[in-house]
This record gives sequence, C-alpha cells and structure tokens, in this order.
Amino acid sequence: MRFMSIQTVLLASDHRGFALKAIFLAHLAARGDRVVDLGTDSEASCDAGDFAARMAADMRGNQAYKGVLICGSGQAMAMTANRYRHLRAALCLNTTMARLARQHNDANVLVLGAHIIGQEVALDCLESFLATPFLEGRFTARRDKLTALGGL
Repeated sequence: MRFMSIQTVLLASDHRGFALKAIFLAHLAARGDRVVDLGTDSEASCDAGDFAARMAADMRGNQAYKGVLICGSGQAMAMTANRYRHLRAALCLNTTMARLARQHNDANVLVLGAHIIGQEVALDCLESFLATPFLEGRFTARRDKLTALGGL
C-alpha cells in the first residue's frame, strides 16, 4: 500500500523511541511527505507525555494531519494522547491493527512501542496507517461517539 499524495505527518518520541523516530523521519522524507519533528532531540531521559501533549497542541484544528508517537512500550504516549478529544490514538503491534485503527476508528495518531516491535514491523505499521482510508458509513457514528466523550 502506498499513499500517493503528500500529507503532513507529525512525529514525536521520548528518549526510548528516539532511534525509531530518526528512522521514520528519513523514511517519510524519502516518500515526499511533509514531516514535522516535535522532539525529543536526543536519548536523554524525558517524559513521553510531554511530547504527546505537544502533538495534541499542533494537531488541534488540523484534521488533515496524521501523527506518530513512539515510546518504549507505547503505553504512556497512547494514554496521554487519548486524553485529548481531537486525537484518536491507536497503539498498534502489527499492520492489521494499524489498518483497522484507520478503517474502523478514523485513528489520526499511530502509537508504537519501540521496545515491543522491530523496525521492519514498525515501518510496515506506518505505511499501513498512512495508506488506509477511514471507511466512514456506520463507523462514522463510532468516531463521533469517541469525540463526544470529551477530554482536553
């Protein structure tokens, strides 16, 4: 699957996801996507939630953007991101999860655990997530219910 149009992808990680984020930055740039690196800028210890909050701020009002958050397990990023009503963050372990998160839930943020899945699976998840459209139809009500739950 290859998404042919240029899209804006926001990337953020904590220190444990920094190396995978660097690989993603190069991969997305080679694809021709517009990439925004929200940090972190090193492997120095930091709080994953701070970067998920930064992504939430940058994605507010930009519904066309897609986001990718990476930490060691993915849990801290997913838990923080899903506190924001305009983010639908999906922690994915394989391409099926990434595809279904987009198709059935209109996920706009892919969350990965850098210490849970390997680089190749992570890249495959990224490609699947970016290439898969939301199915709409009966799934629109599900997405709207998620948004209506509230949050920041």
